[in-house]
Formats: sequence, structure tokens, C-alpha cells
Amino acid sequence: MNKKNNFHRTWKNASIAGKHINRVLVSISLITVIVVVLLSQSSMGSPSSSAPQIALSADPLFALDATYAYVGEGLRNDTSEETGRSLAPISQYPSAVYFNITRPAIENLECDAVLEVFNVTLKSDKGSIETFVFFTGTNYNPSFSDSNLNTLTDGIYDLFDLNAVDGITGNFCFNWTVNEEILSPKIGSFGTYTNYKNGLGLWSAGEPNKISITLHRIGCVTITNGAVSVQADSNGINNKKQVQLQHYSDGFLKNELVSMNQITETNRFKPWD
Repeated sequence: MNKKNNFHRTWKNASIAGKHINRVLVSISLITVIVVVLLSQSSMGSPSSSAPQIALSADPLFALDATYAYVGEGLRNDTSEETGRSLAPISQYPSAVYFNITRPAIENLECDAVLEVFNVTLKSDKGSIETFVFFTGTNYNPSFSDSNLNTLTDGIYDLFDLNAVDGITGNFCFNWTVNEEILSPKIGSFGTYTNYKNGLGLWSAGEPNKISITLHRIGCVTITNGAVSVQADSNGINNKKQVQLQHYSDGFLKNELVSMNQITETNRFKPWD
């Protein structure tokens, strides 16, 4: 599995505090956004025509498997500085989920590039819920460019209500090799900071006994000759994948990625760093 990000683009963007989300694509924070990469709204533009739609099968185009996840008490002395202000984590009990993603051998899509968009829900048995959007994709046209990618990515916002999600994360791999596995960027509230009072996350309705992760596709966005097509998956909600996290330390863990002795109190949200 490739854990390096030097061959693909990653986006993270959202706001839990105030439920306000600007359409910027960045690479550090989900909630209080520190801009590293900005694909400006002015450069996106709206295509004047729609691309032909692709035939969506019941199964997603890309294979996603939750390979590592941790939800629990945040790291001690975890703060971030922004314009001279000290920011606190958005949650006292942050979440971090990572997917192993495989590009299958689907070679006959009639488009220049595709993004597949998923709903990722973390839920405690006490009723607390966090909802995130994750997207992943690749190009089928070798000459596909960054300017086309800006236009393609803007289409994801037609598939969900921005006010109903707690974060947006995505990656796009140029010329992704068939059957190659990569590790997704982090999905969840860990690494997100705010100048508001931090909340309790999935502990907000009481200390959980169980935490689960549910994944389903909400649609696809394709682009062909500069024209974008957005297709909602009305049946995706009926094809959910769910995994149960296990009690570990003061939180909940899913680990199929690293040896257990690599996980410590100071790195449990990303033990391979």
C-alpha cells in the first residue's frame, strides 16, 4: 500500500463550528481551514453543457476498506497556532479514519475522469453521530489537466447538503494504476482546530460502549471534454458497508495496517508517522 501523497492531490475542507463551509480545497484542516492548496472558486466556472452519464453498477467503482481508525481522548497539549492565536482541537474526543483504496480494472468508462463520492458516518451506541464526505477518483484521459480537475471537483457539492456534514476530504490520483492500493487521507475531526469551545464528539451523548463506521456511495461526478455530469446514487444507501471498532486504551480502534506495538499514547491517531 502506498502511504505517500506525492503523486496525488488531497483536499480537506469543512466546518463543524457554526456549520459554515467555504468552497476551498486545502490540505491541513477540516474545520478551521489553514490553506495550503487553494483551487479558487473563480477558476472553476460552470460548464455550459452536461457530459454523458456513465452506467452506475450496484458496486462502487473504487474499493474502499477501513484499514485503520481511532476515536478517543485527544492528545495532551494538542494546539495549533493561526495568526497569533492559539487554537484548540474541535473535539475532546477526535476521530480519524483511513481507507485502503484500490482502483479496479474498469477500463471502459466513457469519460476523461471520474470522482466517486461517499458518505462516511461514525456513530456511538449512545446516539452521537459524525458525518463526513469522502471522494476519490482518477483520470482516463492521459492529457487530463489541473484546470479540468478544478471543474470536476466542484461537481461534488451537488451531491450533498453542506450544512449536514461535519467535514469533506478527498484525493485524486493522476494515472492511477489498475489494482494499485493507496492509503486515503484522514477522514474525521482529528487535526482540526477552532477558537470556539471544543466539544465532546462521539462522547456528547455519554461515554460509548460501541462505535461503528458506515460507508455508502452517494454518487459520481464525471467530466468529458470539459462538460461535467453529476449522478446521484439513489440505491447507495441500500449498499452500506459497516465496521465495528474495538475497545482500546481510552477509546475505540480498528487496525489492519500496523503492528499493535507501533501504536502509542502519543501517535494513536496516525501511528505510521
